[in-house]
Amino acid sequence: MNSRAGSVYPFLDARTPMANSDLLPVKITVNLNGSQFRVGLKLYASPSMFQKAMSSKGSIPKEAKVLKAEIEAYVDKAYDILDQFPKATQQMFINLFKSEAALRVSGKTDMGLLFQSKMEELKDEDRAGSISFYAQALSAFRRFRKDFYLEDITVGWLKAFNAWWINHGGAKATGQIHMRQLRHIYNRAVKQGFISSGHYPFNDYKIGSGSKSKNVLYPEQIKKLWDYEPLKRGEKRSKDYFFFLYLSNGMNIKDALSIKGTQIKGDMISFVRCKTSNTSSETKQIMVYLHPESRRIIEKWGSLTTKDYIFPCFRGSKSDIERNRLKKMFATNLNRDLKTIGRELGFEMPLILNLARHSYATRLKIDGIPVAFISEALGHSSGAVTAHYLKTLPDEQYRRIGESLLEFK
Repeated sequence: MNSRAGSVYPFLDARTPMANSDLLPVKITVNLNGSQFRVGLKLYASPSMFQKAMSSKGSIPKEAKVLKAEIEAYVDKAYDILDQFPKATQQMFINLFKSEAALRVSGKTDMGLLFQSKMEELKDEDRAGSISFYAQALSAFRRFRKDFYLEDITVGWLKAFNAWWINHGGAKATGQIHMRQLRHIYNRAVKQGFISSGHYPFNDYKIGSGSKSKNVLYPEQIKKLWDYEPLKRGEKRSKDYFFFLYLSNGMNIKDALSIKGTQIKGDMISFVRCKTSNTSSETKQIMVYLHPESRRIIEKWGSLTTKDYIFPCFRGSKSDIERNRLKKMFATNLNRDLKTIGRELGFEMPLILNLARHSYATRLKIDGIPVAFISEALGHSSGAVTAHYLKTLPDEQYRRIGESLLEFK
């Protein structure tokens, strides 16, 4: 017991009794690295029952035995955390304590727990999108190695994962995203003292960045879509939402669904991207011209006069996790109908909402708009990020340029 980083003591909190009852919440006091804090358990008990459960003398009633076993299970879990993570912060302890993951790992630090700790923090911050990225990365690494420990991650391990990922049909860009999540978790582990920086593998292993250009609709394809007359309501709605995104700087669908009436001033919309609103110390305002067609789309499928969300999908939602779920359902339905339209028009790639963003950027490039402006319109942090959105110019554009080289005025 003395070798542990702290101690754990159960108690009854008399300050917050259950309404209309003599039951009190059972909590634990945790002493960890010189700090003391309390953590609630999912247990309630009367003072007399708690005293019987904690008694070590004589026989105790069956109900008290059940309570005692439940309290001891929580206390054991708390000590498991103290044993395995002696340098844990208060927040990390609480996140691990809330986690449903198994904690007993001999001699090594389970990366699953470090990922889980990060995801619990993101959950507290109501950042559903980021949770999804870390959950997907963790799933990929566990498929590669069921036993996934911090101490095992070396340059060789990283190279082996990359080879496994590619050989099993994983996209290179997605693998790089997973690696960045892993690097972030590793950096946290170094900062929190779980492993020495001398073991750091990412100095000798470069993750790289994806260079594959995106699928895109060129102007003649956008015109075909614009001229298409859908008959079904779902297809009409999907086409309208696609063009709202396209006309709004290639806006992301979640950003569009998150716009409120208060963000529209005259013919301009100002917004901060959901993707970066919680990750940057500076919130970058993006300005969008409210095209007359965009105004028509809002009036048809939502409301221009409301102070609430202009489109109805997020109205009544209380958390980002709930909004993320609603967005996925809504986008799935829109993409289903868009794909049907795309097949009717003979498009080679599936017609989906994401093409609106890539097509907007490429149209500006074709029109000779500087990359710096395109980057600003898309809300990117740098021109390098924007470059990944810019598809190669169409063959006809190169043909016109080539034929003009010997045309002299």
